[in-house]
Amino acid sequence: MGNYNVGDMIRLSRIAKKMTQEELSEGVCSVETLSRIENGKHKVKSDTYRQLMEKMYQITEKNYAVCVSRDMELIEEREYFEDAMAKHDFEKADFYMEQMKKLVGKDASTQRYIRRESTFLDYYMQRITAEQLVEALEELAEEVVPQYKKFLDSDVIYPFREQEITLLKRLAVAYGRIDEYPKSIKICEMLLRSLREGYMAEWEIEELSIAANLSKYYGAVGEYCKSMELCEYVLPKARKHAYAYVLYFILFDIEWNKIKMIETGELDQGELEGCKEHIKGIYYTCRAKNNQIDMRNIKNFYEEYFGEAIELSIL
Repeated sequence: MGNYNVGDMIRLSRIAKKMTQEELSEGVCSVETLSRIENGKHKVKSDTYRQLMEKMYQITEKNYAVCVSRDMELIEEREYFEDAMAKHDFEKADFYMEQMKKLVGKDASTQRYIRRESTFLDYYMQRITAEQLVEALEELAEEVVPQYKKFLDSDVIYPFREQEITLLKRLAVAYGRIDEYPKSIKICEMLLRSLREGYMAEWEIEELSIAANLSKYYGAVGEYCKSMELCEYVLPKARKHAYAYVLYFILFDIEWNKIKMIETGELDQGELEGCKEHIKGIYYTCRAKNNQIDMRNIKNFYEEYFGEAIELSIL
């Protein structure tokens, strides 16, 4: 439980479940002890933590640790798989996924990880449709975080854990694949409300990718100003943390939003040439960093929108 403030986890879960301290502590510990645990003044024993979370119908498996097996081969295969996925080398990722499926044991959290990642891989390998991807991830979400829908339109803060967040991020992306952007937006906003309570270590890193995706979804529904506000929020943080993936994504998103605002008359047509040059600059930066994925996406957009090839020579 080292990646989380356990007291905050218990307190936020209790409030989200609308339970009083008296109701939660009954049969487990004194109200005073629970209060001290929630305020970070009392170290909670693992058995007490388990009992408290089970009373709130929470899964207690070490916060969904993934590949907890002592089988180092399984852990190595996971690392190879995630590296291949990050590079969009899906054929290689498919090979490593098959190796993991052979090695996976009875650990429930690892099995859920395999189900989640293999589902997304199946989509990228065109073995399932985007609609089937949404259906499969919703089914998994109903199993792992069935309460999440209660908080989509609520101000209640629920402390989602790392693997729950990853699953819901995947679900938001899946809804985006079928152009149901309002659902993507609701999921991302819910996750941001949760993370900003600060119960998770290094929550700001997780926040960046969610906020970056949210900017894209707002742009997709024509909320260009909201999208730009998020971009301006994320950009300095991405630079601070040297988060290259989010940085190039946001830099391009800013120019994309400007182009859309030019089209709608919210910005002057004279801004277009600047957007064009900035997009070129982002492309060349990605090229210098050998960022093949962003290079390809930017190149495709540039050539389709402006009707010309990006120069191959360095500016």
